[in-house]
Parts: sequence; structure tokens; C-alpha cells
Amino acid sequence: MTSPRARHPGLRLRTAWPAPHAVLVTARGDLDSATAGDLATLLSDRLWATPERLVVDLSEVDFLGVAGIRVLLRAALQAGSGGTELLVVTGTNPMVRRALQVTGADRRLTLAEHRPAPAPA
Repeated sequence: MTSPRARHPGLRLRTAWPAPHAVLVTARGDLDSATAGDLATLLSDRLWATPERLVVDLSEVDFLGVAGIRVLLRAALQAGSGGTELLVVTGTNPMVRRALQVTGADRRLTLAEHRPAPAPA
């Protein structure tokens, strides 16, 4: 099951449940101060259900600003307090990797180049 969200035309968010206790959020477009609130709301809603794993795929993000990074760091804190593993997928996107590196967020988030395979039910 997949559900799209499009409040701002510059950012498309999609949620999927690849396994019973796993959530995948995919972002495409610009993640900046105008759109970060949409991601924050979506991640908070998904974390409220306390899945075992929440994967945030940023491999198709064109721009990652400080506001977007702040949302990811806040989500990591929320996930950790609820016992959810938060994984940020960067793909081979050099812009996303660089933004996370220069801000130091790469040391506080769990990053992966590829999406993990869904766990069996």
C-alpha cells in the first residue's frame, strides 16, 4: 500500500509499508524551509505508530537545506525514544551526502546507500 502526499509542488512525499513493522518514506524534490514542515508532520505521524524501522529515502532529493536536516535529527530523537530504528537512505546523491556531512548530521544519523530489503513478516 502506498500513499502520496503533495502539499508543496517542490516536494513529493510517498509512504509505503514494505513489511508489517516497517515504514518507507520517499522524498523527491526540494527539502527546504518551505517544505520541511510537511516532512516533519509525516515522520511524526509515522513514528507515532512505533514501527520497528522507519526508512527515509532521500536519494531523489534535489536540494537538502538546514531545515530538512533539522527535521531528520528531530525524527531520529523521536524514533530513538520510541524504540524505532531510523535509517536515512542517501543513494549515490552527492548533494544529500555533502549536506549531511558539512552539518555533522552524518555522525548523528544512521545512513545507508541503498534501501534495506524488507524483513519477512
